[in-house]
Amino acid sequence: MLTGGKNVIPHAVRDVADAAAAFSARIGPDRHFGSQEKVEEALAECCSPQNVTVIGMTGSGKSSTLDALAGERFCSRVSSEATLVRWQYRPHPAPHTHEWVLDLFYPSDALLNLEFWDTIGLEQEDAPRKLKHIVPKSDAILVVISASGGRHSALWDYLQTLEERLHSRMVLVITHAELLSFERLQSLKEELRSTSRERLGVQLPLYPVTTAGEHAGEGVEALTACVQEVLKRSPLTDKRVERLLLATDSLLEEQGKVLDELSRLSKMDSGFLTSIDREIDRIQLQMEDEMPARLKAYAQYVQDCVPRLGKKSARQMGRFLSIRRTMILHKLPPVIDEWFYELVKSGIEERHAYYNKEFLNICQTHWNHVRPRVKEQWDCDIGDFPAAKLQTDLEVYKERLGRSIYMPLKDFGIKPCLSKLFLDQEDVMRTEIKLMLLLVILGALLGCFGEHAAGFACVGAALAVWVGGNLGLAWMQFRLSRQIVAAAAEMHIAVECGLRTPLYEAMISGLSDYRKLYADIRGQVAGGVEYLQPLLNARYDLFYKLTVQKHRFRI
Repeated sequence: MLTGGKNVIPHAVRDVADAAAAFSARIGPDRHFGSQEKVEEALAECCSPQNVTVIGMTGSGKSSTLDALAGERFCSRVSSEATLVRWQYRPHPAPHTHEWVLDLFYPSDALLNLEFWDTIGLEQEDAPRKLKHIVPKSDAILVVISASGGRHSALWDYLQTLEERLHSRMVLVITHAELLSFERLQSLKEELRSTSRERLGVQLPLYPVTTAGEHAGEGVEALTACVQEVLKRSPLTDKRVERLLLATDSLLEEQGKVLDELSRLSKMDSGFLTSIDREIDRIQLQMEDEMPARLKAYAQYVQDCVPRLGKKSARQMGRFLSIRRTMILHKLPPVIDEWFYELVKSGIEERHAYYNKEFLNICQTHWNHVRPRVKEQWDCDIGDFPAAKLQTDLEVYKERLGRSIYMPLKDFGIKPCLSKLFLDQEDVMRTEIKLMLLLVILGALLGCFGEHAAGFACVGAALAVWVGGNLGLAWMQFRLSRQIVAAAAEMHIAVECGLRTPLYEAMISGLSDYRKLYADIRGQVAGGVEYLQPLLNARYDLFYKLTVQKHRFRI
Protein backbone atom coordinates (compact mmCIF):
# COMPACT_ATOMS: atom_id res chain seq x y z
CA MET A 1 0.00 0.00 0.00
CA LEU A 2 1.21 3.46 -0.89
CA THR A 3 2.12 5.94 1.88
CA GLY A 4 3.24 9.54 1.82
CA GLY A 5 2.90 12.95 3.42
CA LYS A 6 4.78 13.47 6.65
CA ASN A 7 6.45 10.07 6.31
CA VAL A 8 8.83 11.40 3.66
CA ILE A 9 10.02 14.33 5.78
CA PRO A 10 13.19 13.18 7.59
CA HIS A 11 12.52 12.49 11.26
CA ALA A 12 15.68 14.35 12.27
CA VAL A 13 14.39 17.54 10.63
CA ARG A 14 10.97 17.37 12.31
CA ASP A 15 12.54 16.45 15.65
CA VAL A 16 14.84 19.47 15.75
CA ALA A 17 11.97 21.79 14.70
CA ASP A 18 9.63 20.29 17.32
CA ALA A 19 12.34 20.60 19.96
CA ALA A 20 13.03 24.23 19.03
CA ALA A 21 9.30 25.08 19.21
CA ALA A 22 9.00 23.40 22.63
CA PHE A 23 12.20 25.07 23.82
CA SER A 24 10.48 28.47 23.77
CA ALA A 25 8.27 27.47 26.72
CA ARG A 26 11.35 26.38 28.71
CA ILE A 27 12.95 29.80 28.30
CA GLY A 28 9.85 31.55 29.56
CA PRO A 29 6.11 30.93 29.09
CA ASP A 30 5.42 34.66 28.83
CA ARG A 31 8.03 35.35 26.18
CA HIS A 32 6.98 35.86 22.58
CA PHE A 33 9.16 34.77 19.67
CA GLY A 34 8.26 36.12 16.25
CA SER A 35 9.51 32.99 14.44
CA GLN A 36 7.46 30.63 16.62
CA GLU A 37 4.41 30.84 14.37
CA LYS A 38 6.54 30.40 11.24
CA VAL A 39 8.00 27.17 12.65
CA GLU A 40 4.56 25.86 13.60
CA GLU A 41 3.19 26.75 10.15
CA ALA A 42 6.16 25.07 8.45
CA LEU A 43 5.66 21.97 10.63
CA ALA A 44 1.99 21.85 9.67
CA GLU A 45 2.95 22.21 5.99
CA CYS A 46 5.48 19.37 6.28
CA CYS A 47 2.79 17.16 7.77
CA SER A 48 0.30 18.06 5.01
CA PRO A 49 -0.52 15.26 2.59
CA GLN A 50 1.31 14.73 -0.67
CA ASN A 51 -0.71 14.22 -3.81
CA VAL A 52 -0.67 11.60 -6.56
CA THR A 53 -2.29 12.55 -9.87
CA VAL A 54 -3.29 10.18 -12.69
CA ILE A 55 -3.63 11.45 -16.25
CA GLY A 56 -4.55 9.67 -19.45
CA MET A 57 -7.28 9.08 -21.97
CA THR A 58 -10.84 8.21 -21.02
CA GLY A 59 -11.15 4.50 -20.27
CA SER A 60 -7.39 3.97 -19.89
CA GLY A 61 -7.74 2.74 -16.31
CA LYS A 62 -6.84 5.83 -14.29
CA SER A 63 -9.26 5.12 -11.46
CA SER A 64 -8.37 1.43 -11.26
CA THR A 65 -4.67 2.39 -11.05
CA LEU A 66 -5.38 4.50 -7.96
CA ASP A 67 -7.41 1.62 -6.52
CA ALA A 68 -4.44 -0.71 -7.09
CA LEU A 69 -2.07 1.67 -5.27
CA ALA A 70 -4.51 2.04 -2.37
CA GLY A 71 -5.22 -1.67 -2.15
CA GLU A 72 -8.94 -0.86 -2.04
CA ARG A 73 -11.61 -0.24 -4.65
CA PHE A 74 -13.22 3.15 -4.22
CA CYS A 75 -11.91 5.49 -6.96
CA SER A 76 -13.37 3.47 -9.83
CA ARG A 77 -16.86 3.68 -8.30
CA VAL A 78 -17.12 7.36 -9.21
CA SER A 79 -17.25 8.64 -12.77
CA SER A 80 -14.96 11.58 -13.50
CA GLU A 81 -15.73 12.14 -17.16
CA ALA A 82 -16.48 15.82 -16.67
CA THR A 83 -15.05 16.44 -13.21
CA LEU A 84 -11.70 16.18 -11.48
CA VAL A 85 -12.04 14.17 -8.28
CA ARG A 86 -9.81 14.78 -5.27
CA TRP A 87 -9.87 11.88 -2.81
CA GLN A 88 -9.06 12.65 0.84
CA TYR A 89 -9.17 10.76 4.12
CA ARG A 90 -11.35 13.34 5.88
CA PRO A 91 -13.05 16.67 4.97
CA HIS A 92 -10.53 19.45 4.45
CA PRO A 93 -11.22 22.78 6.13
CA ALA A 94 -10.58 24.60 2.86
CA PRO A 95 -12.31 22.90 -0.10
CA HIS A 96 -10.96 23.43 -3.61
CA THR A 97 -12.09 26.67 -5.22
CA HIS A 98 -12.50 25.41 -8.81
CA GLU A 99 -16.05 24.39 -9.74
CA TRP A 100 -14.84 21.42 -11.78
CA VAL A 101 -13.13 19.83 -8.76
CA LEU A 102 -15.17 17.40 -6.68
CA ASP A 103 -13.84 16.71 -3.16
CA LEU A 104 -14.65 13.17 -2.00
CA PHE A 105 -13.62 11.35 1.14
CA TYR A 106 -12.87 7.73 1.92
CA PRO A 107 -11.38 6.24 5.13
CA SER A 108 -8.59 4.34 3.39
CA ASP A 109 -5.24 3.98 5.17
CA ALA A 110 -3.55 4.96 1.92
CA LEU A 111 -5.17 8.41 2.15
CA LEU A 112 -3.96 9.16 5.67
CA ASN A 113 -1.03 11.18 4.33
CA LEU A 114 -1.92 11.32 0.64
CA GLU A 115 -4.38 12.90 -1.76
CA PHE A 116 -5.45 11.13 -4.96
CA TRP A 117 -6.38 13.20 -8.02
CA ASP A 118 -8.50 11.34 -10.56
CA THR A 119 -8.63 13.43 -13.74
CA ILE A 120 -10.70 13.67 -16.90
CA GLY A 121 -9.62 12.22 -20.25
CA LEU A 122 -7.00 14.26 -22.09
CA GLU A 123 -8.94 13.98 -25.33
CA GLN A 124 -11.48 16.42 -23.85
CA GLU A 125 -11.09 19.95 -25.17
CA ASP A 126 -10.94 21.69 -21.79
CA ALA A 127 -8.68 19.11 -20.11
CA PRO A 128 -5.43 21.16 -20.34
CA ARG A 129 -7.15 24.22 -18.84
CA LYS A 130 -8.49 22.26 -15.90
CA LEU A 131 -5.25 20.37 -15.28
CA LYS A 132 -2.87 23.35 -15.34
CA HIS A 133 -3.74 24.14 -11.73
CA ILE A 134 -3.29 20.54 -10.58
CA VAL A 135 -0.50 18.71 -12.41
CA PRO A 136 2.41 21.17 -11.76
CA LYS A 137 1.68 20.96 -8.00
CA SER A 138 1.63 17.14 -7.93
CA ASP A 139 4.27 15.18 -6.06
CA ALA A 140 3.81 12.16 -8.36
CA ILE A 141 2.22 12.04 -11.84
CA LEU A 142 1.05 8.67 -13.20
CA VAL A 143 0.67 8.65 -16.99
CA VAL A 144 -1.79 5.82 -17.66
CA ILE A 145 -1.92 4.05 -21.05
CA SER A 146 -4.23 1.14 -21.76
CA ALA A 147 -2.80 -1.96 -23.39
CA SER A 148 -6.09 -2.39 -25.24
CA GLY A 149 -4.93 0.16 -27.78
CA GLY A 150 -6.28 3.47 -28.93
CA ARG A 151 -4.68 6.71 -30.01
CA HIS A 152 -2.29 8.36 -27.59
CA SER A 153 -1.32 11.44 -29.57
CA ALA A 154 -3.36 13.77 -27.33
CA LEU A 155 -1.58 12.31 -24.30
CA TRP A 156 1.92 12.88 -25.68
CA ASP A 157 0.96 16.33 -26.99
CA TYR A 158 -0.14 17.27 -23.49
CA LEU A 159 3.01 15.88 -21.87
CA GLN A 160 5.11 17.97 -24.24
CA THR A 161 3.44 21.13 -22.91
CA LEU A 162 4.59 20.42 -19.34
CA GLU A 163 7.80 21.82 -17.87
CA GLU A 164 10.92 19.64 -17.91
CA ARG A 165 11.12 19.84 -14.10
CA LEU A 166 8.00 17.64 -13.94
CA HIS A 167 9.62 14.74 -15.81
CA SER A 168 11.24 13.44 -12.61
CA ARG A 169 7.77 13.08 -11.07
CA MET A 170 6.26 11.09 -13.98
CA VAL A 171 5.74 7.34 -14.17
CA LEU A 172 4.26 5.51 -17.20
CA VAL A 173 1.69 2.84 -16.33
CA ILE A 174 0.39 0.24 -18.80
CA THR A 175 -3.01 -1.03 -17.64
CA HIS A 176 -4.86 -4.16 -18.79
CA ALA A 177 -1.53 -5.87 -19.46
CA GLU A 178 -3.33 -9.24 -19.30
CA LEU A 179 -4.85 -8.50 -22.73
CA LEU A 180 -1.47 -8.79 -24.46
CA SER A 181 0.89 -11.69 -25.01
CA PHE A 182 4.35 -11.47 -23.55
CA GLU A 183 5.89 -10.59 -26.93
CA ARG A 184 3.26 -7.93 -27.72
CA LEU A 185 3.67 -6.42 -24.25
CA GLN A 186 7.43 -6.15 -24.69
CA SER A 187 6.90 -4.53 -28.09
CA LEU A 188 4.49 -2.00 -26.57
CA LYS A 189 6.97 -1.20 -23.78
CA GLU A 190 9.75 -0.57 -26.30
CA GLU A 191 7.40 1.60 -28.37
CA LEU A 192 6.48 3.71 -25.34
CA ARG A 193 10.11 4.06 -24.25
CA SER A 194 11.05 5.20 -27.73
CA THR A 195 8.16 7.67 -27.84
CA SER A 196 9.13 9.00 -24.40
CA ARG A 197 12.70 9.66 -25.50
CA GLU A 198 11.56 11.19 -28.78
CA ARG A 199 8.75 13.41 -27.45
CA LEU A 200 10.10 14.32 -24.00
CA GLY A 201 13.86 13.85 -24.32
CA VAL A 202 13.88 11.47 -21.34
CA GLN A 203 12.92 7.84 -20.77
CA LEU A 204 10.23 7.73 -18.13
CA PRO A 205 9.94 4.77 -15.72
CA LEU A 206 7.52 2.20 -17.17
CA TYR A 207 5.44 -0.36 -15.28
CA PRO A 208 2.79 -2.72 -16.69
CA VAL A 209 0.03 -3.83 -14.30
CA THR A 210 -2.55 -6.57 -14.58
CA THR A 211 -6.07 -5.63 -13.51
CA ALA A 212 -8.01 -8.82 -14.24
CA GLY A 213 -7.68 -12.56 -14.78
CA GLU A 214 -5.70 -15.11 -12.81
CA HIS A 215 -2.70 -12.75 -12.64
CA ALA A 216 -4.70 -9.78 -11.32
CA GLY A 217 -2.55 -7.42 -9.29
CA GLU A 218 0.69 -8.41 -10.99
CA GLY A 219 3.08 -5.44 -11.26
CA VAL A 220 1.29 -3.37 -8.61
CA GLU A 221 4.00 -3.96 -6.00
CA ALA A 222 6.76 -2.74 -8.32
CA LEU A 223 4.68 0.28 -9.35
CA THR A 224 3.98 1.12 -5.71
CA ALA A 225 7.69 0.98 -4.85
CA CYS A 226 8.50 3.29 -7.77
CA VAL A 227 5.81 5.83 -6.85
CA GLN A 228 6.97 5.67 -3.22
CA GLU A 229 10.49 6.57 -4.35
CA VAL A 230 9.18 9.46 -6.49
CA LEU A 231 7.31 10.81 -3.45
CA LYS A 232 10.44 10.59 -1.32
CA ARG A 233 12.49 12.73 -3.68
CA SER A 234 9.71 15.18 -4.48
CA PRO A 235 11.12 18.71 -4.95
CA LEU A 236 7.98 20.02 -3.21
CA THR A 237 9.08 18.08 -0.15
CA ASP A 238 12.55 19.63 -0.39
CA LYS A 239 11.01 23.11 -0.40
CA ARG A 240 8.96 22.29 2.69
CA VAL A 241 12.08 21.02 4.43
CA GLU A 242 14.00 24.15 3.45
CA ARG A 243 11.28 26.47 4.81
CA LEU A 244 11.12 24.46 8.04
CA LEU A 245 14.89 24.57 8.57
CA LEU A 246 15.11 28.31 7.85
CA ALA A 247 12.20 29.06 10.19
CA THR A 248 13.83 26.91 12.90
CA ASP A 249 17.11 28.71 12.34
CA SER A 250 15.39 32.08 12.85
CA LEU A 251 13.68 30.81 16.02
CA LEU A 252 16.92 29.47 17.46
CA GLU A 253 18.58 32.79 16.69
CA GLU A 254 15.83 34.63 18.60
CA GLN A 255 16.11 32.19 21.48
CA GLY A 256 19.86 32.63 21.54
CA LYS A 257 19.49 36.40 21.84
CA VAL A 258 17.12 35.98 24.80
CA LEU A 259 19.49 33.58 26.53
CA ASP A 260 22.35 36.02 26.03
CA GLU A 261 20.27 38.73 27.64
CA LEU A 262 19.42 36.46 30.58
CA SER A 263 23.09 35.78 30.98
CA ARG A 264 23.87 39.46 31.09
CA LEU A 265 21.11 40.11 33.62
CA SER A 266 22.50 37.34 35.85
CA LYS A 267 25.79 39.30 35.99
CA MET A 268 27.59 36.93 33.73
CA ASP A 269 30.48 38.60 32.03
CA SER A 270 29.03 38.03 28.61
CA GLY A 271 31.80 40.01 26.95
CA PHE A 272 34.45 37.63 28.19
CA LEU A 273 32.45 34.50 27.40
CA THR A 274 31.52 35.87 24.00
CA SER A 275 35.19 36.44 23.27
CA ILE A 276 35.80 32.74 23.99
CA ASP A 277 32.93 31.75 21.66
CA ARG A 278 34.31 34.01 18.94
CA GLU A 279 37.73 32.43 19.33
CA ILE A 280 36.12 29.00 18.92
CA ASP A 281 34.20 30.36 15.92
CA ARG A 282 37.51 31.42 14.39
CA ILE A 283 38.83 27.91 14.99
CA GLN A 284 35.76 26.56 13.18
CA LEU A 285 36.26 28.97 10.26
CA GLN A 286 39.89 27.90 10.02
CA MET A 287 38.89 24.24 10.00
CA GLU A 288 36.19 24.90 7.39
CA ASP A 289 38.79 26.60 5.20
CA GLU A 290 40.99 23.51 5.53
CA MET A 291 38.10 21.14 4.83
CA PRO A 292 38.45 21.05 1.00
CA ALA A 293 42.16 20.24 1.32
CA ARG A 294 41.39 17.44 3.81
CA LEU A 295 38.74 16.01 1.50
CA LYS A 296 41.17 16.09 -1.41
CA ALA A 297 43.81 14.39 0.75
CA TYR A 298 41.39 11.57 1.59
CA ALA A 299 40.30 11.29 -2.04
CA GLN A 300 43.92 11.34 -3.25
CA TYR A 301 44.78 8.54 -0.84
CA VAL A 302 41.93 6.44 -2.24
CA GLN A 303 43.06 7.25 -5.76
CA ASP A 304 46.63 6.27 -4.85
CA CYS A 305 45.30 2.89 -3.71
CA VAL A 306 43.82 2.16 -7.15
CA PRO A 307 47.17 1.01 -8.71
CA ARG A 308 47.55 -1.40 -5.77
CA LEU A 309 44.07 -2.67 -6.58
CA GLY A 310 45.11 -3.20 -10.17
CA LYS A 311 48.31 -5.05 -9.20
CA LYS A 312 46.52 -7.24 -6.66
CA SER A 313 43.81 -8.11 -9.19
CA ALA A 314 46.48 -9.01 -11.74
CA ARG A 315 48.36 -11.19 -9.24
CA GLN A 316 45.17 -13.10 -8.45
CA MET A 317 45.18 -14.43 -12.01
CA GLY A 318 48.30 -16.47 -11.17
CA ARG A 319 51.71 -16.70 -12.84
CA PHE A 320 50.95 -19.75 -14.95
CA LEU A 321 47.95 -21.22 -16.69
CA SER A 322 46.23 -23.76 -14.44
CA ILE A 323 42.87 -25.51 -14.28
CA ARG A 324 42.51 -24.63 -10.58
CA ARG A 325 42.93 -20.92 -11.29
CA THR A 326 40.18 -20.92 -13.93
CA MET A 327 37.81 -22.63 -11.48
CA ILE A 328 38.22 -20.04 -8.71
CA LEU A 329 38.81 -16.87 -10.75
CA HIS A 330 35.10 -15.84 -10.75
CA LYS A 331 35.04 -16.09 -6.93
CA LEU A 332 37.83 -13.56 -6.43
CA PRO A 333 36.11 -10.17 -7.17
CA PRO A 334 34.20 -10.08 -3.81
CA VAL A 335 37.43 -10.97 -1.99
CA ILE A 336 39.38 -8.26 -3.77
CA ASP A 337 36.56 -5.75 -3.23
CA GLU A 338 36.56 -6.47 0.53
CA TRP A 339 40.38 -6.21 0.61
CA PHE A 340 40.27 -2.85 -1.16
CA TYR A 341 37.57 -1.54 1.20
CA GLU A 342 39.59 -2.56 4.29
CA LEU A 343 42.71 -1.00 2.77
CA VAL A 344 40.90 2.29 2.13
CA LYS A 345 39.09 2.21 5.49
CA SER A 346 42.25 1.69 7.50
CA GLY A 347 44.03 4.46 5.59
CA ILE A 348 41.13 6.89 6.08
CA GLU A 349 40.96 6.12 9.79
CA GLU A 350 44.73 6.48 10.13
CA ARG A 351 44.71 9.89 8.46
CA HIS A 352 41.67 11.02 10.44
CA ALA A 353 43.42 10.00 13.66
CA TYR A 354 46.21 12.37 12.67
CA TYR A 355 43.70 15.19 12.11
CA ASN A 356 42.05 14.37 15.45
CA LYS A 357 45.43 14.75 17.14
CA GLU A 358 45.84 18.11 15.45
CA PHE A 359 42.35 19.13 16.61
CA LEU A 360 43.13 18.18 20.22
CA ASN A 361 46.37 20.17 20.07
CA ILE A 362 44.47 23.23 18.78
CA CYS A 363 41.86 22.92 21.55
CA GLN A 364 44.53 22.38 24.21
CA THR A 365 46.46 25.45 23.05
CA HIS A 366 43.30 27.54 23.23
CA TRP A 367 42.39 26.09 26.65
CA ASN A 368 45.81 26.92 28.03
CA HIS A 369 45.39 30.45 26.69
CA VAL A 370 41.95 30.85 28.32
CA ARG A 371 42.90 29.32 31.70
CA PRO A 372 44.97 32.26 33.11
CA ARG A 373 42.37 34.76 31.81
CA VAL A 374 39.61 32.95 33.72
CA LYS A 375 41.83 32.93 36.82
CA GLU A 376 42.30 36.65 36.52
CA GLN A 377 38.65 37.43 35.69
CA TRP A 378 36.82 35.31 38.29
CA ASP A 379 39.55 33.96 40.55
CA CYS A 380 38.81 30.33 39.72
CA ASP A 381 40.84 27.58 38.05
CA ILE A 382 39.29 25.58 35.23
CA GLY A 383 42.02 22.94 35.59
CA ASP A 384 44.04 21.05 33.01
CA PHE A 385 42.68 20.43 29.54
CA PRO A 386 40.24 17.45 29.73
CA ALA A 387 41.40 15.72 26.54
CA ALA A 388 39.76 12.42 27.49
CA LYS A 389 36.26 13.97 27.30
CA LEU A 390 36.82 14.84 23.66
CA GLN A 391 38.78 11.76 22.67
CA THR A 392 35.82 9.35 22.97
CA ASP A 393 33.56 11.30 20.60
CA LEU A 394 36.42 11.84 18.16
CA GLU A 395 37.11 8.08 18.07
CA VAL A 396 33.45 7.38 17.30
CA TYR A 397 33.48 9.73 14.35
CA LYS A 398 36.80 8.33 13.16
CA GLU A 399 35.21 4.87 12.87
CA ARG A 400 32.06 6.36 11.36
CA LEU A 401 34.15 8.15 8.73
CA GLY A 402 35.88 4.88 7.87
CA ARG A 403 32.52 3.17 7.41
CA SER A 404 31.21 6.06 5.30
CA ILE A 405 33.65 5.17 2.55
CA TYR A 406 31.72 1.91 1.89
CA MET A 407 28.79 3.43 -0.01
CA PRO A 408 30.90 5.61 -2.39
CA LEU A 409 32.99 2.55 -3.24
CA LYS A 410 29.87 0.39 -3.67
CA ASP A 411 28.11 3.00 -5.82
CA PHE A 412 31.23 3.33 -7.98
CA GLY A 413 30.89 -0.36 -8.85
CA ILE A 414 34.35 -1.82 -8.24
CA LYS A 415 33.07 -5.38 -7.72
CA PRO A 416 30.89 -5.49 -10.91
CA CYS A 417 33.82 -4.08 -12.89
CA LEU A 418 36.18 -6.72 -11.51
CA SER A 419 33.62 -9.45 -12.16
CA LYS A 420 33.31 -8.50 -15.82
CA LEU A 421 37.06 -8.24 -16.36
CA PHE A 422 37.76 -11.53 -14.57
CA LEU A 423 35.03 -13.35 -16.49
CA ASP A 424 36.51 -12.13 -19.80
CA GLN A 425 39.99 -13.35 -18.80
CA GLU A 426 38.55 -16.60 -17.42
CA ASP A 427 37.00 -17.40 -20.82
CA VAL A 428 40.34 -16.86 -22.58
CA MET A 429 42.26 -18.98 -20.07
CA ARG A 430 39.72 -21.82 -20.27
CA THR A 431 39.93 -21.83 -24.06
CA GLU A 432 43.74 -22.07 -23.98
CA ILE A 433 43.71 -24.89 -21.39
CA LYS A 434 41.09 -26.83 -23.37
CA LEU A 435 43.20 -26.51 -26.53
CA MET A 436 46.34 -27.58 -24.68
CA LEU A 437 44.64 -30.63 -23.14
CA LEU A 438 43.14 -31.58 -26.52
CA LEU A 439 46.58 -31.50 -28.15
CA VAL A 440 48.12 -33.62 -25.38
CA ILE A 441 45.33 -36.21 -25.63
CA LEU A 442 45.65 -36.27 -29.42
CA GLY A 443 49.41 -36.71 -29.16
CA ALA A 444 48.96 -39.58 -26.74
CA LEU A 445 46.47 -41.30 -29.03
CA LEU A 446 48.76 -40.90 -32.05
CA GLY A 447 51.66 -42.31 -30.03
CA CYS A 448 49.56 -45.36 -29.11
CA PHE A 449 48.93 -46.03 -32.79
CA GLY A 450 52.58 -45.77 -33.65
CA GLU A 451 52.47 -42.24 -35.07
CA HIS A 452 55.26 -41.08 -32.80
CA ALA A 453 56.34 -38.14 -34.90
CA ALA A 454 52.80 -36.76 -35.11
CA GLY A 455 52.32 -37.45 -31.40
CA PHE A 456 55.44 -35.55 -30.46
CA ALA A 457 54.33 -32.74 -32.76
CA CYS A 458 50.98 -32.49 -30.92
CA VAL A 459 52.71 -32.49 -27.55
CA GLY A 460 55.09 -29.82 -28.82
CA ALA A 461 52.13 -27.79 -30.02
CA ALA A 462 50.52 -28.18 -26.59
CA LEU A 463 53.74 -26.97 -24.99
CA ALA A 464 53.79 -24.03 -27.40
CA VAL A 465 50.19 -23.22 -26.46
CA TRP A 466 51.14 -23.38 -22.78
CA VAL A 467 54.15 -21.09 -23.26
CA GLY A 468 52.15 -18.71 -25.45
CA GLY A 469 49.28 -18.80 -22.96
CA ASN A 470 51.62 -17.86 -20.13
CA LEU A 471 53.02 -14.99 -22.19
CA GLY A 472 49.47 -13.96 -22.98
CA LEU A 473 48.62 -14.27 -19.30
CA ALA A 474 51.36 -11.80 -18.46
CA TRP A 475 49.94 -9.42 -21.08
CA MET A 476 46.40 -9.94 -19.72
CA GLN A 477 47.65 -9.13 -16.22
CA PHE A 478 49.25 -5.93 -17.46
CA ARG A 479 46.12 -4.97 -19.43
CA LEU A 480 43.83 -5.85 -16.50
CA SER A 481 45.81 -3.61 -14.17
CA ARG A 482 45.59 -0.71 -16.64
CA GLN A 483 41.86 -1.29 -17.23
CA ILE A 484 41.14 -1.14 -13.49
CA VAL A 485 43.17 2.04 -13.11
CA ALA A 486 41.35 3.60 -16.08
CA ALA A 487 37.92 2.51 -14.78
CA ALA A 488 38.60 4.08 -11.38
CA ALA A 489 39.99 7.34 -12.76
CA GLU A 490 37.09 9.38 -11.38
CA MET A 491 36.77 7.56 -8.06
CA HIS A 492 38.04 10.61 -6.12
CA ILE A 493 34.85 12.51 -7.01
CA ALA A 494 32.64 9.81 -5.43
CA VAL A 495 34.91 9.71 -2.38
CA GLU A 496 34.78 13.48 -1.88
CA CYS A 497 30.97 13.50 -2.11
CA GLY A 498 30.62 10.54 0.24
CA LEU A 499 32.95 11.90 2.92
CA ARG A 500 31.89 15.56 2.86
CA THR A 501 28.91 15.27 5.24
CA PRO A 502 30.43 12.82 7.82
CA LEU A 503 33.64 14.88 7.90
CA TYR A 504 31.66 18.07 8.50
CA GLU A 505 29.59 16.34 11.18
CA ALA A 506 32.76 15.17 12.92
CA MET A 507 34.14 18.71 12.96
CA ILE A 508 30.90 20.28 14.26
CA SER A 509 30.50 17.58 16.90
CA GLY A 510 34.05 18.01 18.16
CA LEU A 511 33.71 21.79 18.41
CA SER A 512 30.31 21.45 20.07
CA ASP A 513 31.82 19.17 22.72
CA TYR A 514 34.70 21.58 23.18
CA ARG A 515 32.27 24.44 23.74
CA LYS A 516 30.53 22.39 26.40
CA LEU A 517 33.77 22.17 28.36
CA TYR A 518 33.18 25.78 29.32
CA ALA A 519 29.76 25.01 30.74
CA ASP A 520 31.15 24.87 34.27
CA ILE A 521 32.59 28.35 33.86
CA ARG A 522 29.23 29.66 32.76
CA GLY A 523 27.60 27.97 35.75
CA GLN A 524 30.03 29.56 38.18
CA VAL A 525 29.55 33.00 36.68
CA ALA A 526 25.76 32.63 36.57
CA GLY A 527 25.65 32.38 40.33
CA GLY A 528 22.24 31.48 41.61
CA VAL A 529 20.52 31.17 38.24
CA GLU A 530 20.70 27.38 38.13
CA TYR A 531 18.10 26.95 35.43
CA LEU A 532 20.11 28.88 32.87
CA GLN A 533 22.89 26.36 32.32
CA PRO A 534 20.63 23.49 31.12
CA LEU A 535 19.01 25.94 28.72
CA LEU A 536 22.37 26.93 27.32
CA ASN A 537 23.37 23.28 26.89
CA ALA A 538 20.04 22.48 25.22
CA ARG A 539 20.47 25.40 22.88
CA TYR A 540 23.95 24.22 21.94
CA ASP A 541 22.56 20.76 21.15
CA LEU A 542 19.73 22.19 19.05
CA PHE A 543 22.11 24.46 17.20
CA TYR A 544 24.42 21.54 16.45
CA LYS A 545 21.57 19.32 15.23
CA LEU A 546 20.18 22.13 13.08
CA THR A 547 23.62 22.86 11.60
CA VAL A 548 24.03 19.22 10.62
CA GLN A 549 20.61 19.14 8.93
CA LYS A 550 21.27 22.42 7.10
CA HIS A 551 24.55 21.05 5.82
CA ARG A 552 22.81 17.80 4.84
CA PHE A 553 20.33 19.72 2.65
CA ARG A 554 22.96 22.32 1.57
CA ILE A 555 21.02 25.26 3.04
